[in-house]
Amino acid sequence: MKKNKYSRSRNYKLSTIKRLFALSGNQCAFNTDTFTCTNIIAKKDTKDLMTQICHIEAAEEGGQRYNKDSNDDYRRSFENLILLCPNHHVETNNEAVYTVEVLRAMKRKHEKKMLKSSSEQGVFTRNLAALNYVVNKIGATFFTEEGDSDPSTAPDPDKKISYNNVIENKPIIEEYKVYHGKLNKIYEEIEINGSPKKELLLRNIYTLYLKEKGKFSSFEEIKANADSIINKIENELWKIVDRKNEIDSNLPYEAISISLLVIIVDAFMRCKILEEPPKE
Repeated sequence: MKKNKYSRSRNYKLSTIKRLFALSGNQCAFNTDTFTCTNIIAKKDTKDLMTQICHIEAAEEGGQRYNKDSNDDYRRSFENLILLCPNHHVETNNEAVYTVEVLRAMKRKHEKKMLKSSSEQGVFTRNLAALNYVVNKIGATFFTEEGDSDPSTAPDPDKKISYNNVIENKPIIEEYKVYHGKLNKIYEEIEINGSPKKELLLRNIYTLYLKEKGKFSSFEEIKANADSIINKIENELWKIVDRKNEIDSNLPYEAISISLLVIIVDAFMRCKILEEPPKE
């Protein structure tokens, strides 16, 4: 099928492209249980691209994994795009092996691995302004007037992970819960200044969780979809941060992405995401 490079599904937002490349670690995202591609996606000396922006669900009808019930805004979104080297772009055309679910998991695994590497290299701690930036972005949005109270005692993260059957995001929670204190410091400054941004941020996250929770009829279904719920909340929060395509160009996208995960992990620990284990 001949690609239409002028279609809306290929008209990528600049922030989407920047985020894709920032979270790529300059490496093809193809990985399986037994193999990880290490092909670079851009030559740093010449800036020549060695990659292709690939659609998980096809950009146009007739392409691999095309979803007729989707729309062009989703087809061109960050969630639906993955950076692959030319060889693996061709290989993943095998729809029987590389389903939508397989490619989504491949993308998430690669990007979280690259973010972990960025965190270990100090990208987040050198750019703590990103955390304040994300807090202000999410806290400036107003979803609902209905709120809820924090648990009197925050549950043990490991118990909550186990209780909700969090698997894919367990390493994320364990990695970023150590930054709880840095986020709390920002929250304390917000409260001292009399701003409602902390409450709005947590309320917004809880509202997003309730929206996802409402799709399921039992706790067993919530447990079976726990990781998917967290991932969808992350995607929705990024849309708030990226609203009007006005992300601060002075802040690395890696630092912004890690900041968002720190906030999500904190909200998880405050029981704004997923269910609180019964008290013993």
